[in-house]
Amino acid sequence: MNIFYAPPSQINNGFIELLDQEAAHASKVLRASEGDVLHVVDGQGGRYKGPIRRITKNSIQLEIEEQRKISAPNPELILGMGIIKKRDRLEFAVEKAIELGVSEIMLFRSDHSIKENVRMDRLESIAVSAMKQSLRAWLPQISLYRSLELLLDDVQDADILAAHEKVDGNGKQKIHSGRDKKLLLVGPEGGFSDSEISMFTERDAQLVSLGENRLRTETAVVAFLSQYL
Repeated sequence: MNIFYAPPSQINNGFIELLDQEAAHASKVLRASEGDVLHVVDGQGGRYKGPIRRITKNSIQLEIEEQRKISAPNPELILGMGIIKKRDRLEFAVEKAIELGVSEIMLFRSDHSIKENVRMDRLESIAVSAMKQSLRAWLPQISLYRSLELLLDDVQDADILAAHEKVDGNGKQKIHSGRDKKLLLVGPEGGFSDSEISMFTERDAQLVSLGENRLRTETAVVAFLSQYL
């Protein structure tokens, strides 16, 4: 089933308007025509279904025949990830994190970060594609922080869990608690610095092992999030 995305601003008075790439994909790639029924999500939990009523050069208008509201994900998983140097690896991590259910992605420049610039427009486009691919109705927000400290200051009422390779992974770990919001932290290449580890101690964060092997950042993201599937 193909899913299309239209933000709430494009949903009014019982109609949905698909624009830009969404409209082009429906009309030019899938060869949709008037009367065909499409499925749409608004990124805020809304799912819609209805027939195409009009196709123009740059847009498609659908009439809403069915709609329902999907509850927000629970637990609320927030991924805090150190910026990865290689763009394709960073984009892979963002894509897989969304497919695995994160509600929000917070990228940060770590003490060991190498890369400075991040194409947020590309990541936002990847987020939309990953949301549709995984049939989700909620579009995760992606934000960028100048430091880990600023990120931590911006997260309230969440369990903080940080993946760290020096934690003993031989014993069983309890990585769940009573809170419904969880911030999962993964460092960049080189991991977290000593000063960043000290921040975790000050904020009652739990250091978590992802196994005996040293993992790339994008692999650690998948391994960490898979524990909540």
